[in-house]
Amino acid sequence: MALLDDLADELSKGRIYEATLRDPTHHLDGLCDGHAITVDPKVSIVSTLLHELVHRRHPEWSEARVRRAETKAMSQLSQHDIGVWYRRYRRAVRKRRPVSSI
Repeated sequence: MALLDDLADELSKGRIYEATLRDPTHHLDGLCDGHAITVDPKVSIVSTLLHELVHRRHPEWSEARVRRAETKAMSQLSQHDIGVWYRRYRRAVRKRRPVSSI
């Protein structure tokens, strides 16, 4: 638990930002410049969305196979494509009550 306590301490220091991150050669989920942390929510949302879409399309696949498919799909997307998928997600998403995975 010491690691989580250390991370909670870091989080309490603030300087956490949300913004689109652009790099022509890499997909950036987040960035730490030593002081501030910036998270690009689009990348995480699109990655999670693709992962869950694979589960729905192929319910018989193992978790490992789904992760590989998600990774492969993400590697084929440009930053522009991630933006397109994010906008498609925003149009399709509906709010619902908290869901238990149990």
